[in-house]
Amino acid sequence: MKVRTSDIIGLGLLAFVAACRFSVPVADFYAERCYPVISSALSRLAALVPFSLEEIVAIVFILIFITVLVRSIKRKEGFFRCLGKTGRVVMWLLVWVNLGWCGNYFRTPLYTRMELEPARFDAEAFESFLSEYTDILNGSAGSRATWDKESLEQEIKDFYAAEATACGYTALRPWQHVKKPLINPLFSAVTILGWMGPFFCETQVNLDLPELEYPSVLAHETAHLTGVTGEGEANYWAYAFCRQSDNPSVRYSGCMEIFPYVAVNARALLSEEQYNAWLAKVSPCAKEDYNAIQEFWDGKRVRFIENVQRTLMDMFLRSKGISDGAKNYQGVIGIIMTMDARRTLAGGERVSI
Repeated sequence: MKVRTSDIIGLGLLAFVAACRFSVPVADFYAERCYPVISSALSRLAALVPFSLEEIVAIVFILIFITVLVRSIKRKEGFFRCLGKTGRVVMWLLVWVNLGWCGNYFRTPLYTRMELEPARFDAEAFESFLSEYTDILNGSAGSRATWDKESLEQEIKDFYAAEATACGYTALRPWQHVKKPLINPLFSAVTILGWMGPFFCETQVNLDLPELEYPSVLAHETAHLTGVTGEGEANYWAYAFCRQSDNPSVRYSGCMEIFPYVAVNARALLSEEQYNAWLAKVSPCAKEDYNAIQEFWDGKRVRFIENVQRTLMDMFLRSKGISDGAKNYQGVIGIIMTMDARRTLAGGERVSI
């Protein structure tokens, strides 16, 4: 098979992608210098249309791969020639996905960049967190949407401009707006509430999403757009945004989104008596709303498809160096407590997060 100029370019870019995977300094260069430019350019193109381009690109790549494979078989081309052609498709897919966003997985972790030590379990500190969280949850319980989507999106952008960029993440652009997915029923079937696309750096939110979940999910996916890769950390940024909002319905959304992680940690770290005492303090309205949301998604999910999706996602996260795989979602409580500890300075002053 003849080697083309595009093959040489593609292999060069693939070599850079591989260097990001195995060299933190190269990955840092990508995250700090390349990703801001690439995400800005890709999302600018995507802004020309009101719908998501991510599914279209994924489907096109699949069709190209199948077409190349079928044509090679029909023409009775040799194994290596067929492998070379399909390899081209895979090569450009890997280049686009990793240069578009996934190179951020391998940069210096947040704690190292911020010179922070992960919070260790301390009974008094955890009880303090639990008390503050429960007060916010109960104080906003039952609140219904009093926000509009455009204003909410701008508030999230303003918050990240002040807070996330200070932690080394990419500034957001005016033309980067949440997009509508094209195959929404599939995402509902696997209970995907929102996602960040690596092809055109587009954030998308499930159209079936209940209003209660919308602020936290939008904030979560917007965090990914800034370059945040860990799911636990994206949950942290979403909660940090919602918690500081003046709008009780936004605060309620943030509290409800991390409620299962709070409960899991409380059950693991407290005695049974302490756990039951905490659970009794949680507003009955919040419990009802949480159960209603679970029932809502249970009515839409298709278990087999969801199990396949979770397995693939777990494999994807592990391939990107997230050692806990899908369980990385549970790390949000540790991040909240670590970042909250950072809030209190030596002189007793408090920073904004």
